[in-house]
Amino acid sequence: MTAALLPRPAPGPRVAVLGRRAIAVAVIAAVLGGLSGLALGSWLAWRAVPSKTPGEATAISLARTVLPGPFEERVEYYGRSTFWNPYSKNTLFGGTGVRAGRAGVTGTVPPDTDVAAAVQQQMRAHGWHDVSVTGSAATAEVTGTRDGHLAAVQIPSGAYDPPGLRLELMWAEPPGHVRDTVIGGLAGALSGALLGLFTAKRIRRYGPRRQRAYSWLCVATLLLLAPAGLGNIPTSTGSLLANTHRNGTGPSVYWGGFVIWGAEPLALLSVIPILAILALCFWPRGQAVR
Repeated sequence: MTAALLPRPAPGPRVAVLGRRAIAVAVIAAVLGGLSGLALGSWLAWRAVPSKTPGEATAISLARTVLPGPFEERVEYYGRSTFWNPYSKNTLFGGTGVRAGRAGVTGTVPPDTDVAAAVQQQMRAHGWHDVSVTGSAATAEVTGTRDGHLAAVQIPSGAYDPPGLRLELMWAEPPGHVRDTVIGGLAGALSGALLGLFTAKRIRRYGPRRQRAYSWLCVATLLLLAPAGLGNIPTSTGSLLANTHRNGTGPSVYWGGFVIWGAEPLALLSVIPILAILALCFWPRGQAVR
């Protein structure tokens, strides 16, 4: 009874270090897990969208609802896939990001016409939503969405007579894209934090050799997963290194960091040290460290 009331000694330096390590591992794992979850949630949301860009018949039909003047009934494609890596046939071998495939139609309008206003009026009259104009009066772009499609009409400077119009048609973001991306990020961050905290606490039951192996495996996981995770930091227009707007307006994606050059194979290899960490934590031990 008396012994129980006596003050206990403060935790030693070893215990304090292990506690700080558990918190550090949990925080880093939460960040990497959150970034990976963002990518997974965005990627799953886009799975409901057709893998190919809108076909010729669809592009010509929609062009009539967008372009206020005559146009060539010929479709040019800038990438046939919904998303593709322009510098690699297979993203497993690396690349510099993804871009949105586009079906393009070229048209003209009569001279002395407010082209941007004419395009907006044409689109609104045919049921396009979120119609807006960006850029300057000389080089404007009109965008809108309808039935899951995203239309972007590029209006060049007034030096062209008659001014030429370029309609870029692609798939719009799925309705639940932002929701699924946020849910994926939160789930990934929570899972990473719990996994990091659990393994860091559990490894304390084992000897110094196994703890050193655990530390090296954590470093290996960080080095393998960090390039894809940091490259996947979302911006207002898409992933940091996979901005589909770089060639004109396009939908946002938040999994582009996992297809930048060399990042995808490294991210896949990170599964190996993660599994090794779990094996270390559950492998039968000899004598427990008191």
